[in-house]
Amino acid sequence: MTCFRAAERETAVAVAASETHETAVAASQTDKVDVTVGEQLLKVGFVEMTYQFLSHMMDIKRGNLTDKLATKGVLSVDERQALKRQKKTDAKVNALLTMLKKKTADEFESFLAALSETGQDAVADVVRLATDTVAQTGHSPLHTVYGTFMLLL
Repeated sequence: MTCFRAAERETAVAVAASETHETAVAASQTDKVDVTVGEQLLKVGFVEMTYQFLSHMMDIKRGNLTDKLATKGVLSVDERQALKRQKKTDAKVNALLTMLKKKTADEFESFLAALSETGQDAVADVVRLATDTVAQTGHSPLHTVYGTFMLLL
């Protein structure tokens, strides 16, 4: 049984890597900006890394994060209610990250500020540092890659 699960995981990783590569190739062919497949893969990888980091490190229950996001105007009343309807914490986190991928750079920065205000400074700082390091400032790192929606869920 353990060997079967390991094989399943290897297959899932191979499929995900293949899909990521195909997505990057398609995006680089359809974009108006001249980028290489390697550059596109780097950006897709960064989006996925940011998503995974936040999904594992962010504590959505800590300090009423969703209430802070609503107060800051990052979440609408409907979005806040949709999060409250989610029963499981993982589902809430995934729903929030899905909402954040549609937000502007300013709204994403407000999200990072809310993380800091709820005692999650380290999480916000890592995302900011990573964003600065790969020169992805000026937009939400969950949002776009050269104008093509690239968050892979």
